[in-house]
Amino acid sequence: MEIRNCNEKDIEELYELICELESERFNYKKFEEAYKNKIKDEKNHYFLGIEDNHIIGFISLIIDYQLHHASKVATVEELIINNKYRNNGIGTMLLNKAIECARANNCVIIELTSNFSRQRAHKFYEKNGLKKESYKFKMNL
Repeated sequence: MEIRNCNEKDIEELYELICELESERFNYKKFEEAYKNKIKDEKNHYFLGIEDNHIIGFISLIIDYQLHHASKVATVEELIINNKYRNNGIGTMLLNKAIECARANNCVIIELTSNFSRQRAHKFYEKNGLKKESYKFKMNL
């Protein structure tokens, strides 16, 4: 397996993988527009796990200054591994790549949020050195 940066050619296959993360498919055109805008933004770092020329994993990282840290912070927005390839170390490899990127960009912390229902993901994050420290509050608009 190789890990590489995303590019615009990855959009269709990545869309299919991202749809696995949620319980329903979402609008492809909106996804395409968001992806093309975000991939050009230097704050966003997108990495793929590739096996046999197919995307089997994805992690997205946003690096930005946060006032309450008075420094750069890396935020994992998405991490997903194709169901067929889970429990093979791919998630750990992608997370390690994100941590490496965060360190290279002088971030003081790497953080993420995860839905309460994703208990297996929580165990994975804790096994990989992340600590559960806060809640995320949100409101659908």
